[in-house]
Amino acid sequence: MSDRLWLVVGILAAGLCAIFIGRAPAQNKPSSSVTPADYLKWRNQFKNWGRWGANDQRGTSNLITAEKSLSAIRLVKNGIVISLAHAVPQKVDSEVPDRSVFHRVTENIGAFNTIDRYEVSYHGLATAHMDAFCHFFLEGKMYNGYPVADNITAQTGCKKDDIMAWRDGVVTRAVLYDIPQLKGVDWIEPGTPITRADLEAWEKKSGVKAGSGDVVMLYVGRWKRSSAKGPSPDAIPGYFADVIPFIKERDIAFVGHDFNIDWAPRPGWGDAQGIPVNPIHQAVLNWMGVGIVENLDLERAVETARRLNRYEFMLTFAPLPVEGGTGSPLNPLAVF
Repeated sequence: MSDRLWLVVGILAAGLCAIFIGRAPAQNKPSSSVTPADYLKWRNQFKNWGRWGANDQRGTSNLITAEKSLSAIRLVKNGIVISLAHAVPQKVDSEVPDRSVFHRVTENIGAFNTIDRYEVSYHGLATAHMDAFCHFFLEGKMYNGYPVADNITAQTGCKKDDIMAWRDGVVTRAVLYDIPQLKGVDWIEPGTPITRADLEAWEKKSGVKAGSGDVVMLYVGRWKRSSAKGPSPDAIPGYFADVIPFIKERDIAFVGHDFNIDWAPRPGWGDAQGIPVNPIHQAVLNWMGVGIVENLDLERAVETARRLNRYEFMLTFAPLPVEGGTGSPLNPLAVF
């Protein structure tokens, strides 16, 4: 091969390399001008403390009225019921530390019956669950201003803002935000921030949008990608900070996701900027009193929504009624 040809090949290779190297970080950089300074300003601006009275422990779930539940029931057209929970993990992997393994011990196998015992630490990336408001707090205060020192002990758990606020369950409308379909891909790559612009672009494409008392259900294709390429516990395509005003303005009752709701990694969004661990968790659970349902398995629901071309459905779930609990494992049901 001539020197000139080698030079051309080298230039082309370098150009291609530069293209791919240049593109790789772009998917993880939010197309948003929101900064940590905005986030810190919103701490007081978006608080719902006292909105439903000094003794409130339900936050925006107060917007799920009897009329709201009835309107969600009217969304049921096909009678298709789909679980939104992945099978609980029974072995350790990179997303499942030992404490998150759902230990099922079958014991007392007799002539006619048997029993088993369950044990799990369900917070984290492994198990479909919901968070109670006392799961996150800031500067010694939980949602609605309850002092942590007066309300949380190892013996009692959470005296206020615990999971019992939802013991009667939730029946409301969920709106599915199918971001892979919006982007024309099979899944969203790890670490990609999902912005307000993404949510609004999907609303324009799908013709539906979330409103008061609804659940925003974010789909990124977590389980599909995990099956193809393995888990990615340190890089999460989750909600970016600029969705916080969106959640507040729309009066959302719960934010849902097939992963942890916070995008990660978060360069420039850490202690040095005064940002707490998991800033989206802090904003919704502490400031606004918005619930979280996460680590859901939305694959079959997405398949059904795409087939029916219907991206809203009735959602129902209820926690285990554990007094003092910071949350609960869940098996939510989507009903089309």
